[in-house]
Amino acid sequence: MNVGYVAGRGPLHRSHPFTPLTLAATFAILAFVLPAPGGAAALCALALALALFEGVGGVLKSALLTVLPFWIFLFVIHAVIRGSPVTALDVASRITAIVIVFLTVLASVQPARLVDAMVDRGLPFSVAYLFAATLQAVPRLRQRAKDILDAQRCRGLAVRGSPWRRARALVPLAMPLILGALAEVDERSLALEARGAAYVVRRTPLHPPADAGREKMLRWGMLLLAVGSIVVKIAV
Repeated sequence: MNVGYVAGRGPLHRSHPFTPLTLAATFAILAFVLPAPGGAAALCALALALALFEGVGGVLKSALLTVLPFWIFLFVIHAVIRGSPVTALDVASRITAIVIVFLTVLASVQPARLVDAMVDRGLPFSVAYLFAATLQAVPRLRQRAKDILDAQRCRGLAVRGSPWRRARALVPLAMPLILGALAEVDERSLALEARGAAYVVRRTPLHPPADAGREKMLRWGMLLLAVGSIVVKIAV
């Protein structure tokens, strides 16, 4: 799986694809319902530990680049203007926890195993493929952009220097990226049509991922934790 960094080889990578997805959903719910400020900070630390334990160090760099604008914006709004740095830290920690966990899951779940798992549960192949392709859209665009950038550099394109020179370099980078993405969509559509993906039939995956009983219990436990936290939040 090419996501711009080395894919994980930890427990999430070896587990059933539904387990990491359930974990990501649970983290997203807890990020909104845990009390401030300790709950958000603890959840962010737990997400950081999960990424390190899973062995996807590139996730941290990608997460930093993603959440840095949010940290700056929240610091300006809450800390500078409203004089509440605790609020800025709390909201930024919640966003960071969600981003780290979702990027960790994205680096750990293999699209092919996810499609087989969804088809094995009775979902149409087209729905399973669309879901897996959505998860892989951003990583594929990032890799394609990197390839285009390397190719344009070999042709002598200057992408560094003044802001005006960098702005001019966006056109020869953006056009191949957009045209390539459109061409890939067309190719995938033809491939899916040739495989009969448009027909609603029950398919049998060749190698469905094994789903151990302890993983099912773990997923139910995470769902109960998420629902329980919502109930407690409402009651309080």
